[in-house]
Amino acid sequence: MKSLIPDTLQGALILSLIDFLLSFLVISFIGVVLTGFPLLNRVAAWLASRRPKVIVSAVASQPAPIADQDIPEEDIAAIVAAISAMIGEHRILRIEPSQYGAGWLAAGRQAQHQSHQPQRNPMR
Repeated sequence: MKSLIPDTLQGALILSLIDFLLSFLVISFIGVVLTGFPLLNRVAAWLASRRPKVIVSAVASQPAPIADQDIPEEDIAAIVAAISAMIGEHRILRIEPSQYGAGWLAAGRQAQHQSHQPQRNPMR
C-alpha cells in the first residue's frame, strides 16, 4: 500500500508545511472573527438608536421594590443563615438584634486583633 506522504525526511517536512499552513489559516480566521466584534457592537448601538422609545407614565401602579419594604431583621438573619449553611462558608454562632450584641462584637474583635499580635520574648 502506497501512502500519500512518504515516511522520510521529505515527508516530515511536507507534513510540517501543511500543519503550518492550516494553523495559519485557523488563527487568521479567529482574528477575523475577533475583529468583527466591535463592528457588531456598532451595529447593535445603531439599531438601538433607531428603536422607538417607550415612555412609561403609570409608575404609581407598579408595586414597591422589595428593598423599599420593611423586612424584619430576624427574617434577613434567617435567610442569610440558610444561604451560608448551603454554601458551607460560615457557621452562625449567635443571632440577636444588633443593639444587644455590641459587647459580644467588641470582645470578638479584640480576640481577633490580639491573635495577630507578634509573640513577645519573655527573656528580654
